[in-house]
Amino acid sequence: MAESKVPATTREKRSSTSTSTLLSLQSNSEIWYKIHILLYDLCNIASDRAAEARTLATTDELYISGPYFSPEEAMIIKATLVSPPSLNEIPEFESLCMDNPNEVDGSSKEVPTPETMSIEAAIKFCLQNFFEKRRASGDARPCGPHDMGPIYQAVFGITKEDLKNEKFLSRLRRTGLGQSKEKEKNASESVSGKQKKKKGQKG
Repeated sequence: MAESKVPATTREKRSSTSTSTLLSLQSNSEIWYKIHILLYDLCNIASDRAAEARTLATTDELYISGPYFSPEEAMIIKATLVSPPSLNEIPEFESLCMDNPNEVDGSSKEVPTPETMSIEAAIKFCLQNFFEKRRASGDARPCGPHDMGPIYQAVFGITKEDLKNEKFLSRLRRTGLGQSKEKEKNASESVSGKQKKKKGQKG
């Protein structure tokens, strides 16, 4: 039998991404810290200029990319297997259920889902259901990062209290993503400049 021509390092990388679990993500302190920053930013984008600058610098539709993560880290995170959160675990879903007159006792007609799915699939699954419930309740507002925050918290199993932890917030204020303060300052000034330019055009 011929030996596989796939390099060992590539096979190891594939193996690590395909078998990664939430527990293994938590054991990687640097990745887990960066995930906390991403969730913090999604929940505080309207009030924190640094959070806004970081989210605007992403290139991925799910925000799982630089400046938060390297390509390798993003690949590992997206492929990590998790249990899809129940829609009732997310307050935003519950409120939409109560607003929907077609649903009785807050129950929802959920399509059976696998016991586990990748984080990428789980987030998209939740977003899809979020949009469907909004349409059913007559709420046509566009989805923004603040809407995505609770979904990400449920998928990663991170609570609001975790994002308010003083140890985490102190490190975030001190080092951010680990970039130099100069880089973070430039990113923040760039966002501010874009906003001023838009206001000038409107005027």
